[in-house]
Amino acid sequence: MLKLDHVVLAAETLEEGVDYVQDRLGVSLDAGGQHDLFGTHNRLLGLGDCYFEVIARNPLAKPAQRPLWFDLEHFAGPPRVITWLCQTREMGQTLSALPYDPGQVITVTRDDLIWDLTVAEDGRLAMGGAAPSIIDWKTTIPPTYRLLEAGCRLKQLTVSHPQAGQLRAWADHMLKDPRIGFETSEMPMMSLTISTPQGDADL
Repeated sequence: MLKLDHVVLAAETLEEGVDYVQDRLGVSLDAGGQHDLFGTHNRLLGLGDCYFEVIARNPLAKPAQRPLWFDLEHFAGPPRVITWLCQTREMGQTLSALPYDPGQVITVTRDDLIWDLTVAEDGRLAMGGAAPSIIDWKTTIPPTYRLLEAGCRLKQLTVSHPQAGQLRAWADHMLKDPRIGFETSEMPMMSLTISTPQGDADL
């Protein structure tokens, strides 16, 4: 079985993404860090049993060593939720059961964190972001259990895609998380509802 690890919101700049999220949620985001392999940086928010990530290109970083993950080389427009990630302890077994191509498994480090993650060679998101990347935190304690308590929880994640039925069937078997719903749409898109101390907020 898999579990939801985190949900990702992208922005053209980290400052823009952070301001957008903090204005909508009414809480402050936790510190994140830099990803030297991809030239990006982030901020995080704990959601109890998972977390929320705001990510953007880092203008001060050295040139990336490969195409940027999360398709950030092609990202433009206002901040928005772009994809989600599921956690596994059995990467090989999980990949063999996926109904889509998640990309190759790479090892990433940040500060004292080390994890394996599926990333397409060209940086594109699987099924336009509707299909989750797979992450294995190995022996590292995931950010979920390191972040400050802000009183926020994931209420609903809605994944829309032309092949939503295929993803729903897979998630019903491998994930079984009632907070994650799937809808058929012409284009891939995602919406997120988070409960906060001030009430529910949509992203």
